[in-house]
Amino acid sequence: MKETMSAQEVADYLGVSRPTIYKWANYAELPSKQINGRVRLFNRSQVDEWVREKEEAKE
Repeated sequence: MKETMSAQEVADYLGVSRPTIYKWANYAELPSKQINGRVRLFNRSQVDEWVREKEEAKE
């Protein structure tokens, strides 16, 4: 699997909708980089780490 992912790829990877990914990026600190003010890209290892942190916080 590639390291840099689009919002749709992250949505598919995590099993949620693309709007949910944007909400998490904007309000829940899901790591991403915005390119040219429009395109948002995500690093897979950062996404994995963010998910792990959220799961640990639930426990």
